[in-house]
Amino acid sequence: MAEPVTLHNLYYLIDTDAWLHQRTGAHDRQASSQVQDFVGCDVFDDYAPRMGTTARLQLWCAAHGWHVAEGAPIEHDDACLSKPVTIVLAATTGFPRGAVALISVDGGAPQVYADVTTDEGYWLSSSTIQIGCPGDHVWTWDGDRDLLAADGTEHRVTALFGPSRSVISRCRECEAFDDGAAEDMCLCPGFAVYCPTCGQRCQVELPEIPTFEETH
Repeated sequence: MAEPVTLHNLYYLIDTDAWLHQRTGAHDRQASSQVQDFVGCDVFDDYAPRMGTTARLQLWCAAHGWHVAEGAPIEHDDACLSKPVTIVLAATTGFPRGAVALISVDGGAPQVYADVTTDEGYWLSSSTIQIGCPGDHVWTWDGDRDLLAADGTEHRVTALFGPSRSVISRCRECEAFDDGAAEDMCLCPGFAVYCPTCGQRCQVELPEIPTFEETH
């Protein structure tokens, strides 16, 4: 399984599957198969060629009495996710709590899952990562100009790391090997985040989100 967050030169990528795993529960294979047959029906090509997949998903929900949530669809094609994803949230009596998510990753076949989030807003957040060091300093960052500390205060990235500096920097162990100051090669991808408070190397991961426990 891919790392939930991978660091690159001045940017990061969130693994789409890991991001979805935080928000989804049971996979409904039967509903997924029905949805896939519906959106791929030839009648759309003949009579509604301009109707895209998201519109077909919403039409399928309406035909089955599933109430589509306001704001549908949710589409994330920003640079932070490893693959673009389209989500249609709906309500039905066929699932625990009645909350479902119809999901298509990178234009692939739509799948139907239980939506276990406690708030639809968690589907809108696709770029936030959590940064934590061994000294228990914790920050969250969405790739913007500010870091959010654990106490809720915002801090400008340049104030913490210096002018023209990024949260993500070159791995110090990799630099030491390249400069001949270390004998052992570092096995990381070459980039790291160092705590602006204590300077220790940080762990970068997805922030936890509150979810409902599924009942079976």
